[in-house]
Amino acid sequence: MMTQQTIQNRGSLSLISDALPKLKGSAQKVATYILNAPQETINLTITELSSRAGVSEASISRFVRSLGFSSFHSLKISLAEDIVSPLLIAHEDLMPDDTPATAVQKAMTAGLRSLEDTVRILELGVVEAAIKALCKAKQIDLFASGNSIPIAMDLNFRMTKIGLRSRFSVDPTVQEMYASLSSSEDVAIGISHTGSSIDTVYALELAKQRGASTICITNHSDSPLTRHGDFCLFTATRISHFGEERMASNLAMLALTEALYVGVCVERSDASAQAVSKTLRATGHRKY
Repeated sequence: MMTQQTIQNRGSLSLISDALPKLKGSAQKVATYILNAPQETINLTITELSSRAGVSEASISRFVRSLGFSSFHSLKISLAEDIVSPLLIAHEDLMPDDTPATAVQKAMTAGLRSLEDTVRILELGVVEAAIKALCKAKQIDLFASGNSIPIAMDLNFRMTKIGLRSRFSVDPTVQEMYASLSSSEDVAIGISHTGSSIDTVYALELAKQRGASTICITNHSDSPLTRHGDFCLFTATRISHFGEERMASNLAMLALTEALYVGVCVERSDASAQAVSKTLRATGHRKY
């Protein structure tokens, strides 16, 4: 689970985005309104926000306290600090009438902001412990589904390239088979933006039951996936809403897996260099 200090390091928008999947009713309405209109929220009284979000003032107060703020006013101060940034456009949602150039700018800037926010909450001690576990692993199994599959595939490729025994299958049944064969000498990695993918959560849980050390990479600190992670690494991506579709950048999650890869390379410098030399020679014929 995320430590209190890490939670405090999150910007208010990132904190609300992290909490959103767990919210219901009035709290969900308030969170959604603030995420969609943070600049406007700063200029509203609690009464005005109550009217626009369609909830009671008491509901807003409870929501604010649940985030760790003493009052709606203190939340607004935090929002203002969040928004006073050269990356202001990151807080602007995609709109149906955006030009392609504007949409690209918003997407790129939102991705940059997700990296910035993720660095702010990164627990380096946990990252270091995860890297050491990977270096000692007899076998590394990766579990992912949906949009997280490309990230798992990339990490699997990189780990294999530097000489680690790593495997990944897009088939959830095969992932479960890998998990069931795990041992205390192995490391299992579950990757899920929401942390709520049933297949990924089940596979990581199964690997943990078999004694494997487990790493979870997710955007939500209180998601089902974190219950089975010995080392939990969090991104801080803010969800963008486009019509009825929620879109979130995978850039921060990809950066976290890159950090693990680089860390392993440094920790196993000689062995990694030798493995890269061998794999490059073996695959050199595929390049002009």
